Amino acid sequence: ILFITIYYMKIAMDADCLIKLTKAGLKEEVCRSMTVFIPSEVKRETVDQAAGLPDAICISENIKTRLIHVKGGTSGSQKGENAVLDLYRSGGFDAVASDDHRFLKYLKGLGVPFAVPAAVVVFIIKHRKLGKQEAEDRLLALKPYISEEQYAVAMITIRQEKTR
Repeated sequence: ILFITIYYMKIAMDADCLIKLTKAGLKEEVCRSMTVFIPSEVKRETVDQAAGLPDAICISENIKTRLIHVKGGTSGSQKGENAVLDLYRSGGFDAVASDDHRFLKYLKGLGVPFAVPAAVVVFIIKHRKLGKQEAEDRLLALKPYISEEQYAVAMITIRQEKTR
C-alpha cells in the first residue's frame, strides 16, 4: 500500500475507487480535500451505464457541481483503467487512485504513484487533522469495501499518527 503524504493532491481516479468511496459515504469529503479527476470512460461506467442507481445519481451531481472533474477520453473504446492511466500521463497529476489489484500491480511496474481508497481516506484524515474517534469512524465506514490488509494498515497508520 502506498501512502502519499503531501498536503495537496490532484488525482486521476478509476471507477472502482470512486464507487467504494461513494458507498462508504466519503466521496464528497475526499473531493473537498483533493482535486479529483475522472476520464469520460469512468463517467460512463459510474454514471451513464448505472443510470438511476443511487451511486450514479450522487456521482452525477458531484460532476455537475464540479466536485469531480471529467477530463479526456471520448472514444468509448478504452477501458476505464487505461483511460485513467492516459489521464495521469497527460500531466499535472500526483497519483492514480484505484483499488483494482491487477491495475495497481501494473501501475507499480510502471513506477506510477498510486493510492488505494484507504490511503486516500488516511490523507484526508491527516489533512483535516481529525480526532482519533472521527478518524477511526471514517475508516470503519470504508472497511466493508476494502481488503482486511488495507484496513489494518490504514488503522495502524492513523493510530501511530495520533500517538505522536
